Amino acid sequence: MERFLLVFLDILAPLLLGRWLRRRGLSQEWVRRLIRVNVVGAFSGLSVISFWSLRVAPELLWLPLSVLPICFLSLPVFYLWEKKRFSDPRDQGSCLIATMLGNVGTLAGLCAYTLYGETGFAYIQLIAVPQILVIVLYCFPAAQRHYDRWAGGDGAHKKARLRDMLLTWNQLPALCVLAGLALGAAGVDRPPAVETVFTVLIHASAWMGMIPVGYSLDMAGVRKYARVMWPLFPVKFLYLPACLAVMTRLVTDDAVILWCVVLAAAAPTAIFAVAAAQLYRLNVDMAEASFLTTTLAFLFVVYPVIYVLAS
Repeated sequence: MERFLLVFLDILAPLLLGRWLRRRGLSQEWVRRLIRVNVVGAFSGLSVISFWSLRVAPELLWLPLSVLPICFLSLPVFYLWEKKRFSDPRDQGSCLIATMLGNVGTLAGLCAYTLYGETGFAYIQLIAVPQILVIVLYCFPAAQRHYDRWAGGDGAHKKARLRDMLLTWNQLPALCVLAGLALGAAGVDRPPAVETVFTVLIHASAWMGMIPVGYSLDMAGVRKYARVMWPLFPVKFLYLPACLAVMTRLVTDDAVILWCVVLAAAAPTAIFAVAAAQLYRLNVDMAEASFLTTTLAFLFVVYPVIYVLAS
């Protein structure tokens, strides 16, 4: 129960702190540094530790593969219904990315840790790491196309090279996953203090991840688009979890794998959706509204239901 309640503290408290820090005049550069410390430092440490003692089994291959249906099963819904609701390509692009991307690494990872400890967190990271490739290889180009449609295809917004997006320090956690697996395969024993370090890091990482989100939220824009984004709720919280639960049952009977995949499928809109909207000049207010409303719904409705069913 303590872990269950800590999820609320680790998500809502840093959101509010981020808004308070912005009102106090905290610089944007400080926020960028906090994001970098979280991604390069905290998440790298979490990846090494959680994968160090992970049991490698054939059914675990489903975890990285499951990111494909998690991200792409929503596309038919978008193109059949959602796209028709918006005439502005910038709105369409924001809605598309908000629908596809879930907050898997941070929020779903924290919830999986609550249920299953380090093993649950490691399972979620096996899903979260490949989602980075979906973001870079599909979502960023899709965002570019929608912006170009709005701008008349003049190509004014330059495309970032694939190499520059992949070969950065932000990809260090992916390498640390391999390092953790290598340590485990080599039979290296983990020091007892590592478990304490992991507990500290997972909460610190949640705070460092959510403070910048609270800092950047524009509540006026969120209020404007909050009701517009309601179709995301049945897609993210009913359609995708149900589909992935059925697919996972066909692959394995492992309950831990099943519920980790369901958590990842039900994850609310990722902050990466906001970042993509900012980077490609789409509708940032719409992306932020999707992020905040789905996150609150997940915390107060979806997560407690999954916690009860999976416990």
